[in-house]
Amino acid sequence: MPKLLIIEACMVNFADDRGGVHQSAGDLPDVPKDAARALVTAGRALYAKNTDDPDKQGRNTASREMLQAAEAMAKPSRKTASTASVIVAEPVDPTA
Repeated sequence: MPKLLIIEACMVNFADDRGGVHQSAGDLPDVPKDAARALVTAGRALYAKNTDDPDKQGRNTASREMLQAAEAMAKPSRKTASTASVIVAEPVDPTA
């Protein structure tokens, strides 16, 4: 199964009992060949490896920089995780 870089949010059919599964931009799922071809043809994804791309000139293959950016987005940010705070709303009195 080829690995794709999703470049536009879409539903991916993994050809199993789940049906379509939502994938966000920047995700790198392993997708069945038929679904991969359909997503790339529709302009929603790019192949992660040139060897999976039917066009051997790599027109449908993501660049190294795109793949590095997607992997960086997938990693949780240490700064964001440590400074995250929870906002708790006070209950509102409906009679006031």
